[in-house]
Amino acid sequence: PPAARAADTAKPVTVGITVYDMSSWCSWGKQGIDRLAPSMGVNVLWTSANNDVPTQLSQIDSFIGKKVDAIIIDPVNSSTLDAEIKKAKAAGIPVFAVNQSIKSSALTGYFGPDDVKAGADEMEAMAKLLNGKGNIVVTEGPIGGSAQIDRTEGINTALKKYPAIHVLSMQTANWKRSEALALMENWIARYGSQINGFVSENDDMAIGGITALKAKGLAGKIPVTAIDGIKDGLRYVKDGTINTTQLQNGALEMGEGLTLVVGYVRDKTPLNGKLLVMPQIDKTNVDKYYGQLYVNQDKFLADLPAIVNANLKSGNFGGQ
Repeated sequence: PPAARAADTAKPVTVGITVYDMSSWCSWGKQGIDRLAPSMGVNVLWTSANNDVPTQLSQIDSFIGKKVDAIIIDPVNSSTLDAEIKKAKAAGIPVFAVNQSIKSSALTGYFGPDDVKAGADEMEAMAKLLNGKGNIVVTEGPIGGSAQIDRTEGINTALKKYPAIHVLSMQTANWKRSEALALMENWIARYGSQINGFVSENDDMAIGGITALKAKGLAGKIPVTAIDGIKDGLRYVKDGTINTTQLQNGALEMGEGLTLVVGYVRDKTPLNGKLLVMPQIDKTNVDKYYGQLYVNQDKFLADLPAIVNANLKSGNFGGQ
């Protein structure tokens, strides 16, 4: 009956969230969660695994012990959580992947970005910047995470169209600026002027690599493409040291994911494989997005519940 449905919608819900690390993206995502959860009557238990699989397994186990209503995972590794997810399912707790997918038959649903398209789009952008020829280096995310797997797939698929573009090296920097800085220093020492372009699977690694390029007077001279559109990433687009990035708005995506999960808990609305397409950002439109998200951040967060509801209704999950 309608009255019963209304009462159920108002029922308090507790959701346990474990993310791979408190990266710039996850920190911004948490702001979206913090803004949306109280308005929906949701209690959130937020944890970070610090890029450690055993820590993430322990956090999931803790959520099971606390008998939460649902668990959201942004995994350290997409292939290592199946047994724990099955344990949660056996306890009657639905488990959802948000941002990165997880290999588990016990997973209730997934919501996240189209990372294959994102990787392909940034490689296409680099090919255009290089006029279809040259040598590139590539920083990947943590090996085994779905974002790394899918973005790399997209990059490699796009590369097949450009036989005159050669990959000098493709290595992980684990989404981290410090690791990308060290990696780029090694690449500069090894390859020097052979490097014509730098493709990074996220903004943080792009920024780390650019720090090394700056030390050699190369920042702004070697084209850089990235993904995520974090605050610092957009600043680097503004100053021309990152040529293109793609906006994966953490506050919006995590907020949409939470809303979909709570919808499932309250009325079993299905949540399976919904994908967010990221807008591409360059000098022509960066001021618009930077202003919306970071100059007028309080307004964006205040408007977030309405934006989330509109996007979930339209299916344009990346709408700003």
